[in-house]
Parts: sequence; structure tokens; C-alpha cells
Amino acid sequence: MKYLFFAFVLTGTFLMFSNRTPPSEAQVLPVIHIKKWLNSELTMCTVSLEKFKASVNTIQTNKSIIERYNESRMQFKKIEFLIAYIDPEQYSTYINGAPLPKLMKKVPDVTVIEPRGFQRIEELVFEDEINYEELNFLLIELIKELESFTESRINFSLTDPVFFEAVRYGILRINTMGVTGFDAPVNSEKALKEVAISLQGMQLAVRSYHQYFDEEKLLLWDGTCDVGVAMLQKGSFDSFDRTKFHKTIAIPLWQQALDLQKSLQIELPNQRMTYIQALNYESKNMYSDDFLNVAFYGEYVDTENDVSRIALGKLLFFDPVLSLNNKRACASCHQPDKVFSDGRKRSLSIDGFNSGSRNAPTIVNSVYAERFFHDLRVDRLANQVDHVVFNSDEFDSDYSEIIEKILQSSEYIKVFEEAYGKEGASKNTITNAIARYVSSLRSYNSEFDRYMRGENENINKSIVKGFNLFSGKAGCATCHFAPTFSGLVPPLFKETESEVLGVPKVNKEPFVLDDDPGRFMNRILMEQVPFYKGSFKTPTLRNIELTGPYMHHGEFETLEEVLEFYNNGGGLGIGLEVPFQTLPADSLNLSKREQKDIISFMKSLTDTTGLTSKPSFLPKIEGRPSLNSRQIGGSY
Repeated sequence: MKYLFFAFVLTGTFLMFSNRTPPSEAQVLPVIHIKKWLNSELTMCTVSLEKFKASVNTIQTNKSIIERYNESRMQFKKIEFLIAYIDPEQYSTYINGAPLPKLMKKVPDVTVIEPRGFQRIEELVFEDEINYEELNFLLIELIKELESFTESRINFSLTDPVFFEAVRYGILRINTMGVTGFDAPVNSEKALKEVAISLQGMQLAVRSYHQYFDEEKLLLWDGTCDVGVAMLQKGSFDSFDRTKFHKTIAIPLWQQALDLQKSLQIELPNQRMTYIQALNYESKNMYSDDFLNVAFYGEYVDTENDVSRIALGKLLFFDPVLSLNNKRACASCHQPDKVFSDGRKRSLSIDGFNSGSRNAPTIVNSVYAERFFHDLRVDRLANQVDHVVFNSDEFDSDYSEIIEKILQSSEYIKVFEEAYGKEGASKNTITNAIARYVSSLRSYNSEFDRYMRGENENINKSIVKGFNLFSGKAGCATCHFAPTFSGLVPPLFKETESEVLGVPKVNKEPFVLDDDPGRFMNRILMEQVPFYKGSFKTPTLRNIELTGPYMHHGEFETLEEVLEFYNNGGGLGIGLEVPFQTLPADSLNLSKREQKDIISFMKSLTDTTGLTSKPSFLPKIEGRPSLNSRQIGGSY
């Protein structure tokens, strides 16, 4: 009987499989379809560029050349989101980066990469007299770069998780850069049409997964895309309602794409990567405090000692014991009642009489950066402390002196042990604690943030108009990127930009160019290149109404003065010689009313909630009784 039973089972199993009708065609997985589509679109893009190149010298009018350029550009925009995510460095350096010279990364010598890619080509085709030799060269180079995305490379790089990440980062790109005209340096009027093409490309590619999606989720995604495309196709660049696009299209699409990805149980970045990402992939809104991972920028891992480390950092920040004369603290130049700036044109030196050469920037939200200080000379938040401790104009001290004083305080010894265990007070724990405190100073609950999160719809119309101008006609958002409104570049948020504005030494006629070399002399030898002369970090505009005076040297007293300078075209616009100015030299043609609206928007970014408190005491130093009268925050 036992053997008959086994025979029956085996026979049944065989019949079960033998009776199946074999499929007429093997099912093509969505990501395979997307790879084929990408290869096809890349081929069409390069063919379009080849035709453009072949006909450049035979075309008689600039208008015809511009039309050929626009055809190739629109073809590229369909697949931009994938190319940019698969290889962001190649994309931003050789394919569609800002038309500015760059330094080649990860090489032992100074290698300058001259502007190339679509944006530089756009500059050329809109010139009155086209440089055909350069145009031909740039077209050849661009075709080579696009052809490097071969089928084998795409097959190696493109997976289901990578595809959905590319879509979501693509949504961020069109929201923070596309609608601002960032990559349309000459002809902003085509920017919205290009964003529409990009959105359609993402929508089409996502449909490859249609048979696996919940129908309701897919309909919601498609419906939002359709409405967004219609808005963009009908919109005029100067009058486009970017607040409405943010709130009703881009931010919902960011969440809807995540819902689609999760519904297929496709891995999220934190599930397939062991390191901390700059972006919190599951954050619901780019105007939320959790959108960017502060631990990524502060270079730390959360521990059970977080609270004690931040508390210790706060004590040290307000304690003048870090300075040689025990009278100057970090808070001397970064005062909480001034949003951690000091209200001076240039900060006071340790001698109490002279001023330094630069203005003290706010440190609220300063953690969100790749580089620090006005001249970007430091690439780690904790290392900023070194440049203050050792600077003869600031603390004029050293760590051995600081630690010697700290170790004469039983209270300090105790709080260091609570925060860092046996390591106690050391250079590492001092700088880490201060960095942890600075990282905690974050401000993402302003009136504008709440409006963009849908928590408060009652907002002054001037603020909305101001944001639309800021992100459109005025061009502010092409340097002060949302949501930090600083030089932290979306959508990866891993690079901090600097700009050459050509600011005058004194903001009054006759104007003379300021002689501060900025990034050019930041002690990084590889950055001593001409295009970094007078280049300074693009600061955050959050809390800007409370952090004047403005610019790196504090020569602009009011926001009105700043807007007027930009409206005139920066240094070049007021007649100064600024060879590498990154700000367009032509007037923005902003009316006084429009300038007031932009300032209204910037003031709506004010938020000091929970940031202005000081320590109630400073630890006593038993071994140095004379220090126990030192003032919280320094005496000057």
C-alpha cells in the first residue's frame, strides 16, 4: 500500500505539470522593459544631437539652430531622471551641469573642467554670433557622454529599487530646480515645458509596473501627473504658481511614488544600504524637520547619550573657558537672541577693540552643509572648532590649555563622563559635543513651512507672490535651493555651492570691488583657481530678517539693499570688473512691489522656536577660583 501511495502522488504531480498550457511568450519584467526603453530613448537623443551637429554649419539662422537644440533637449528631458540618478557626477559635470568651470574630483593635481553639456550649449546657441567651432566640439563631447550609458551599464546599474529612487529624486529635481529655471540659463520660458516632459517621462516609465499596482494607487499617481503636466504646459515662467505646484503636485507625487514602491515591497534605501543617507526617504514633506538626516551632516550615530552630549555641547558653547582670556565664548559671536549671529558688520576680535574681516553667520540650520565657513575651508562640522580655538583673533588658545582648565572642575568631569564615559574630556569629545549642540539648532517650523505642510492655509498673499518670484523671475532659488534656502544642492543634498557676486567693499558710490579673496584663499591649495576669487558660501535665508547686516563683510544693512544689489545685476551690473561672476549681470527688472513681496516671503522663513535658551549655570572650576566669575556666553 505504501508504494502504491507514492506512485499515486508522483503520477498526480506529473499530470498537474504536464496539463499546464505553456505561455506563448515569457513575461517581460517591468525593469527589463524600462532598460529597453531607456536604451531606445538614449539612442533617439544621440541621433537627434548627431543631426543637430551635422546641420549646424548649414543652418542660416539662429532661430533654426535654437529649434534644433530644443528638439534634442526635450528628447533628453524624458530620461534625465534616470541618467542623473545612475551617475550624478557624470550628469552634473559633463551632461547637464551649470555652465561654470569645475575642478575634477579625486585627482592629485589641479584639473579644471571647462563648462560643457546642454547648459553651455544653450548659452552658445543664444549668442548673436555663434562660435561654431566650440559648438561642434561640445556636441561631439555630449554625444560621447550619452553613448557611455551603454546597454551593459544600464543593465548593471538599473534595478527595481534604483528605478523608484530615480523617480522620487526626479520629482525633487523638478520641484526644486526644474520650475526655477536652474538649468535654463538663457531661455527660462522653455523651463516649464521641459519639466512637463520630465514628468511625462517618469509617468510613462512607472506605468511599466501597472499590472502589479493597486488600481486605486495607480489612478491617483496618474491623475496627479496629468494635472501637473497640464499646469506646466499652460504656464508662463514669470506668472507660474509654484506654491500651488509644490503643494498640489510635487509634494503629493513624492508620497504617492513611495506608496507605489512600498505596495510592491521593493526595498527602500535604508534597507539596502548600511550607511546614513542625506535624505530621509520616508519623510512625507520636504518642508519637515525630518526631511534631511541631521546625523548625515553632523557625522554621528544616535546613542543613548544623545541628550547628555547635546547638553554638554551647550555648556561648552556658552563657556568662555575655551578662550585664552576666559572672556570669549562661541556665543560671543553667535548670540541666541540674534539667531546665533551677532548683529555686527564684522565680529569683534579677542582684543575687544578690533574687528575681524567677516560677518558672523547664523549657525541655526548650519549643520545642513557639506562645507563650512564663508570660504568653505572645512568639510566637517566638528572641525570648525579648531579654526576658532587656534585663531589668534578668536580664542587664541589650544586644547591642552582648555582641557587643563576643564579637568580642574569636578562638575565638568562628571558631565563629560555622563556623555562620553571613560574617554572624558579630550579634543575629540569637546569638538563632538559642540557639533552635537550646533546640530540640534534646527528651524523648520516657520509660517512658510507650516503653509507648505498644509497645517496653516491662512497666509498673506504677499508671501505666496514672493515665493513665486523668488523661485521664478528673480532667480533666487537657483542659488538658494529649497528647502534649506541655502547652497545645499538638491536633489541629493550632498554638495554646498559658493558664488561670486562681485559685492562692493563699501555699499556706496563710487563702488570699489571688495578685496576679500574668499574661497580662493581658504587654505585648500587645489582651490586656488581664478574662478574662486571672491567666491563665498551661499548661506541659508532661514531667519534672514533677524541676522543682518548682510553679505560676508556685513556691508548691506537691510534686505532692501540686498534686493537692490541683485536687481541691478551684482558687481557687473553696477560697473565693477568681476571676471568670474556667477550672478547674471543683466537687471532682474523687479519692481519695488515685487521686491517687497520677496522680502515678505523671506521673513516668513523666521522660526526661533525653542532655540534661544542659555545654560542656567557654568560649572565651577575648583582649581582656578578666579574663573568662577566668568559670564555665561562671554563678557563681550
